[in-house]
Amino acid sequence: MERLEMDQFDAVYARMLFVSRRRTQAELAELLNLQQGSISEAKKRGGIPLSWCVRVSDLFNVRMDWLRFGEPPVFMTDARQSYESREEPPSLRQPPPLPLERGRPGELPVHSTVRAGDGSFPEIGSQVFPLEFLRDGVEIFRMLESSMAPVLNVGALVAVAREQRAENGALVAVIEDGGLRFRRVFLTANGYELRTERQDVAESLRLVAEADWPTVYYGRAVWAFQPL
Repeated sequence: MERLEMDQFDAVYARMLFVSRRRTQAELAELLNLQQGSISEAKKRGGIPLSWCVRVSDLFNVRMDWLRFGEPPVFMTDARQSYESREEPPSLRQPPPLPLERGRPGELPVHSTVRAGDGSFPEIGSQVFPLEFLRDGVEIFRMLESSMAPVLNVGALVAVAREQRAENGALVAVIEDGGLRFRRVFLTANGYELRTERQDVAESLRLVAEADWPTVYYGRAVWAFQPL
């Protein structure tokens, strides 16, 4: 798996502003779901976390090699017109394919959390994992939202076991707004309570009646590889 590191601040920050059409730290912080102080601290350290690059790459279909190192081309495709219309919420679109080879030991497909028209979650690439983490019936999803940080950060690859039942306090994958979301579940007398880790996001609490649970529950999160 790719080594997590800090990219040089000034150059990467300038490219982030350019491709996102943001002008200030505050605007970029809002895009990344961060406090403005996080960017100020990154500037003092002289480095930008890889997870920020993953977020911008996903939102604007930008190549990581360009964003991090300035190596052209800029976009995943030659269609600049698609870039012009990328202001819709990230939960409504499919992230770009992961640039990885196939057929290696420990390699598993990685799926989008955005549902296709047929109800499936499309495969967007693949990743190699340690063999001891592999098990039958596990599906891997790439995390795009920040509502479960710091337990699950943006860019995390999360393994979901479809056959495991939801236990009190467990991290689970649920169907919400036409896509897959990760939440912590708590069993109550009236059904199931779904919570985000962050309380400052919209819909940090959701109640699901027991009768509706089978249509909402997708599986249990069993492990994750993620930026810190």
